[in-house]
Amino acid sequence: MKHPALLQFRGNTSKVKKHINKLRGVEIEENRYGIDVYFEDVNDARAFLSKIKKVIKADVKSSTKYAGLRKGRVRWFFTYSVRIRDED
Repeated sequence: MKHPALLQFRGNTSKVKKHINKLRGVEIEENRYGIDVYFEDVNDARAFLSKIKKVIKADVKSSTKYAGLRKGRVRWFFTYSVRIRDED
């Protein structure tokens, strides 16, 4: 079962924009706080987050929310808050 996911990039997002623009099949939303990227499957989001963390220093916090039932199974909405650290 696919669980939807959201990656919230906060801080200096200019470093991560070039990586986000290469993504296909996601919804990208820029707001005054940073960039939100919506994935259909949490596994795709985790794989992308893993690649980003190898290139950019960031702190990650995660949370889940009940998203309802689909075909009798519980569905969860995953949110990952990614705070990009300033490099000293």
